[in-house]
Amino acid sequence: MSLSAALNVSTTALRAFGVGTQVVAHNLANVQTDGFKASRATYFDLPGRGGTGATTQRPGAPDGPLIPAPGLPPRPDTAGWVPTGFVEGSNTDIAQQMVGLIVLSRSWQANAKVVPAADEMLG
Repeated sequence: MSLSAALNVSTTALRAFGVGTQVVAHNLANVQTDGFKASRATYFDLPGRGGTGATTQRPGAPDGPLIPAPGLPPRPDTAGWVPTGFVEGSNTDIAQQMVGLIVLSRSWQANAKVVPAADEMLG
């Protein structure tokens, strides 16, 4: 693998991890937004050039908790049904998002080290 190919793989990975970081930030910013469905970043290999790409998707995530209005029963009987007087809360799991952020941070650091290493080898 040439140095330019290594730099290409590293820079595409850095861009992909940037997308992942934006997704985590968006999820955490909306953790208290009623009805919010958490998104996730999906990573894939770039054909032909090598490297990594990322897309954002909102999978068929579980529903958020139902928050009852005062004076109504605490739990409805049917899953997926939001009765009058209830609000669906966010389904964002803060612990899962923070673990994902740590993984993204370490992945970013590892790929960022390739750039000065390649520069040193070329210099």
